[in-house]
Amino acid sequence: MITGDVRETRALLPVLNEIDESSLSQLDSSEWFRPSAAQARRLEATADRLGVYLMAYRANCHAAAGKGLCNLIAAAELDAAKIDEIASLEIAYPGVTIVAYERPIRKRH
Repeated sequence: MITGDVRETRALLPVLNEIDESSLSQLDSSEWFRPSAAQARRLEATADRLGVYLMAYRANCHAAAGKGLCNLIAAAELDAAKIDEIASLEIAYPGVTIVAYERPIRKRH
């Protein structure tokens, strides 16, 4: 269900590089926010600093039942300081929700 250029999307959202092609093709990408190159660099720098993977989603948009990335991989546990840093990114990117996933990736199932 991946739309658009998968390589371009993977370059902008590195967490997707951790998902095998078969699993990735089963995901609903309609909720994904595709950042600009500058936004992607800021997301990646923040993710590196926090020791997680960050994924950007369009706010108030939901994947088809069972087809979201959150059904495939585990979310990261964050302390208050990390939550605040991610919240500041969300303020900088109106209409975007940012989710942190464990690094390294851990499958949920």
